[in-house]
Amino acid sequence: MPRRKFSRLTNAQKQALRGELDAKVPVTELAKKYGVSRRTIYNLKNRWDERLPQSRSKVLTVRVSAEDMERLDALARELDLSRADTARRVLLYAAGVYHIEPPEAGEIEALTKEVSAIGRNVNQAVRAMNAAVQRGQKIPRLQLDQLGHQLHEITRHNEKTRSLMIRRAQQQRTHIDQVLAVIKG
Repeated sequence: MPRRKFSRLTNAQKQALRGELDAKVPVTELAKKYGVSRRTIYNLKNRWDERLPQSRSKVLTVRVSAEDMERLDALARELDLSRADTARRVLLYAAGVYHIEPPEAGEIEALTKEVSAIGRNVNQAVRAMNAAVQRGQKIPRLQLDQLGHQLHEITRHNEKTRSLMIRRAQQQRTHIDQVLAVIKG
């Protein structure tokens, strides 16, 4: 069967195509309109997406047994994820890509919010102190003590966040070592 010959797209057509893709026009419709294959459209889209951070344009094909697929599907159901998302997470986790677990993520987020709030208070206090100094006023010892306490709180929260992240990284390293031992063994 002879292969269909598809036309090449001009730069103007590519720009128009990109706009239509952003507008969620179906790929099949675009392929017909521009006289190219759907694969050409997807290749262009992937090329554009590769320039974005966190793009997932690379494809990895893996063959597994029926039993392995059943276990992957069971895990996907348990995690309430798609098969692809489950496989991606398992693969990246085994490869040592750092993921923060939800409980730690929540703690870190709460600490970050506290540090941000304290930081705003520190900025306001320092601004007020600078204004007082410019007017020739003396800064009360109580204000300086409060500022010192707030800076100490920031340091304490930063250390707690660092500790959480180190603990998680150590747990993950242990898990990765176990995965590698199983793979090698």
